[in-house]
Amino acid sequence: MRENIKLLGKAFKTSIKIRSKLSLFVVLLGFPIAFVPAVMALKLEDLTNDIQGLVNDATLLKVTLWDGGMLIGLFLLQLFYGFMKSYMQSVDTQITMVRYIKKRMLQHKCEVKYKYIENYDNFNEKITFAETQAGAQVAACFQAITDMLQDMIKFISVLYLLVQVNVWIVVVILITSIPAMIIARKQKDELYYAKARWIRENGLALHYYFICSNDGNLAEIRHLGMLNYLKSRWREFCSTYIEKKRELTVRHVKYNLLADGLRNVVYIAILSFTAYLIYLDKSIGLGIFALVYTLTGQMQDITAVLFNQIMQLISNIDYMKDFFYLDILQKDEEEQRTDGLGVGDIVFEGVKFQYPNGEKQIFEGLNVTIKKGEKVAILGENGSGKSTFISLLCGMFEPDEGQITINEKDVKMHISEVRRNVSVVLQDFGRYNDSLRNNVTISDEEKEKSDKEILELARKLNVMDVIESQENGLDEMIGAFSAESNDLSGGQWQKVAILRAAYRDNASIMILDEPTSALDPLAEAQIYRDFSKLTGERTTILVSHRLGIASLVDRILVFKDGKIIEDGTHEELINRNGEYTRMYKAQAEWYA
Repeated sequence: MRENIKLLGKAFKTSIKIRSKLSLFVVLLGFPIAFVPAVMALKLEDLTNDIQGLVNDATLLKVTLWDGGMLIGLFLLQLFYGFMKSYMQSVDTQITMVRYIKKRMLQHKCEVKYKYIENYDNFNEKITFAETQAGAQVAACFQAITDMLQDMIKFISVLYLLVQVNVWIVVVILITSIPAMIIARKQKDELYYAKARWIRENGLALHYYFICSNDGNLAEIRHLGMLNYLKSRWREFCSTYIEKKRELTVRHVKYNLLADGLRNVVYIAILSFTAYLIYLDKSIGLGIFALVYTLTGQMQDITAVLFNQIMQLISNIDYMKDFFYLDILQKDEEEQRTDGLGVGDIVFEGVKFQYPNGEKQIFEGLNVTIKKGEKVAILGENGSGKSTFISLLCGMFEPDEGQITINEKDVKMHISEVRRNVSVVLQDFGRYNDSLRNNVTISDEEKEKSDKEILELARKLNVMDVIESQENGLDEMIGAFSAESNDLSGGQWQKVAILRAAYRDNASIMILDEPTSALDPLAEAQIYRDFSKLTGERTTILVSHRLGIASLVDRILVFKDGKIIEDGTHEELINRNGEYTRMYKAQAEWYA
């Protein structure tokens, strides 16, 4: 119970924080407005009695007009407040809340340990649920609680007035509201668990839709005639999702019809009872009928709404747990800034590693040292452990056992410093819809931007052709979403990625993961010729399937099944006539 209250308090504070001052003012204005329904009911009673009295006393016209004007004024006040509240809720829901939720989700994805990105602990499903379902409940917590408090004011004021008429009216309304309350509670629970279970079907339906609608896939889809297959898969998951939702909706509609039927029967019975009371004592006046007519409907509505709000708030605790679950995940620690890791050896010592969701042990005690300034090529077949080695070195994952150090500093204890001191060209490099300049300088935001430096670096690495091909040079907006749809070719994007990595000249280590995979043979050959210009004095690790790089490096590491089976120079490994020789000869045959 205490934990739930803390959770509500956290959600309440979060919800307040993301609202504008005007929005908060409109919500708080609802507290005095909450008395308006009861006051309007009393004024309707007065107006009804005034109209009845006009038959015998014409002097009551002024009083009648005054009461009528008051009733109209209160109605307009309530209408205006309803408009303001609806408008601010719309703004908060469509803009402020959406922006806040997306910002939080992006922050979580960028801060959590990388193992979660690989869907450890079902992270992907949970963050999708938090973004599409749970986040809205947290963001609306302030509104939900204030609405409930305001409806309590309405409930108490209406209850007080009805008790003055006849206490049994209140008793009957409350007792007959119980079935609707039970149904509402059951529906809230069913809806929460259903939404959680539907995430997979809905997610897969969206996945297949985006595959079909992604411009990057259309050429292959059209060429291979895959549309019918993909469409059938999309329809399959859509149908499953829709059918589950339809079954739940039909069941809820049936129960709600029963609850509404009981409510209408009670409403008619109470009005009949009030009419009977007036028949017995005509001095009561028709105003009581108007009062009961108004308040009975309000009492039924408010009772149902209030109960639903309480049940919704209780149910939302489950959503809040799912949302704030993301706050307690392990995150990369932001250690204090230092002068950097410095230049030193890279050492893997007794490293054991298995992916969080995997069953296979990737490394079972890996030991290797890469000397400072050394140029090392990592070779091996797919699945041999090359990418895992790079991920561990960059601090994306932590070893289960053993230690990885750079200049005698443990990587997992200096994640931020590692990432500032390692420049990487990943195989799946980023393509940012921004200016060409920003695509380069984004790698080092702390560095003072200099077009002269960028151009000099581009000339040194023979990447000037990309810049010169753009009408506005470094100012050109590139990417599929640019105004002119100026998307670069795969090879041009890879050149930009290489330039981006080289621009980060304060890094002491450079990692190149298949840096020429998208380049044509001439461009690839040029990159290899400029290899020393690109890497400089940095310690360099080059991952590639192309063994032509052998002449560029000081040392070659051959990975197989998570082990380094060969280690040496090109000549040394050729003389051993082992795995490297087999791979080298297999590739050489294609160029013979």
